[in-house]
Amino acid sequence: MSTTTSTYESPLRAEQMEQTRLRILEATADVLADEEVNEVTVPLVAVRARVSVRTVYRHFPTKEALFDEFGEWAEEHLRVVLLSYPDTLEGVREMAPALYRMYDERAPLIRALLSKRGQEIRARTRRRRLATFEKAMREVTGGLGPAERQRVLAVIYLLVSAPAWQAMRDQWDLKGEEAGKAAAWAVRVLTDELRRNPASMKEIDHDDTRR
Repeated sequence: MSTTTSTYESPLRAEQMEQTRLRILEATADVLADEEVNEVTVPLVAVRARVSVRTVYRHFPTKEALFDEFGEWAEEHLRVVLLSYPDTLEGVREMAPALYRMYDERAPLIRALLSKRGQEIRARTRRRRLATFEKAMREVTGGLGPAERQRVLAVIYLLVSAPAWQAMRDQWDLKGEEAGKAAAWAVRVLTDELRRNPASMKEIDHDDTRR
């Protein structure tokens, strides 16, 4: 009898623990996105998750472990929505509308990642994202020098990033769909120009020299 009970209770227990873990991660996002919070602490996360501090530490031994897991969870959560980060130029050119709609749909999580502490957490996975993005952009950056290439990557990466979504939403009152269309248009214009005239970025330096 006890063996049968244990067999049936184990999956339920595991499910309850996973639900608690997710609640803690969601509460972490809530705290990070709260502009009135000066410091993210485990007790504060516990209050938002409606669990004890001991329960938080049972799932995450240290605050840093909590932040590490939150960063991975957030990245995976967003990747599932997007299916994958594009590794082709056409993928980058087409991604903005869906990306910005997702930002709207996941606004609390995105704002959490844009907070000061959220940026520190997200920086841990930035190298992977940048490597995929740079691979996608090789078609139009392959013939550029290091300085010109960095400028191009910086501008286009900004257009398909959460800070651009936040600026268009907060400063221009553009919803995700409209902001995504604007970003997609700008990415197409810039990459079309680079295809047509790869030296266009270098011409800016020449113009500055003439002045």
